[in-house]
Amino acid sequence: MKTVLTFFVFALSLFFIGCASTSKRIDQNEALFKTYTPGEQRMIRTGQIAVGFDQDMVRMALGDPSREATVDTAAGKQVACEYREIKPSLGVSLGGGIGTRGSGVGIGTGVGVSPDRTRLLKRVIFDRQTGKVSKIESYD
Repeated sequence: MKTVLTFFVFALSLFFIGCASTSKRIDQNEALFKTYTPGEQRMIRTGQIAVGFDQDMVRMALGDPSREATVDTAAGKQVACEYREIKPSLGVSLGGGIGTRGSGVGIGTGVGVSPDRTRLLKRVIFDRQTGKVSKIESYD
């Protein structure tokens, strides 16, 4: 039972990773990617970002953020993009019953995802005036 559940979670993870891979995002923006320096291209390919990157570069490297918000900083209002890891909730239940015409046992499993069950991995702050990364906070 546990093996089946582990396989299901693993397969689901591979599906989501494959759908949003860095190479796929680069292929979709190939002309723009070719305008970057070799160092920037290398960083994007490996999912890394740096202060000074623009929003297109960050999205190619990390994908779409989980959440975007405007935050007040010492430099004024800026855009913050958060990248979160989803933590699925797994549940297993066992039930049974006995009746006058027989008995039965049932087993059920479930996987649930809630916005409250996430972990912040990275927050990227963009300067509103330049549109470039001004700060990177990592929580790995």
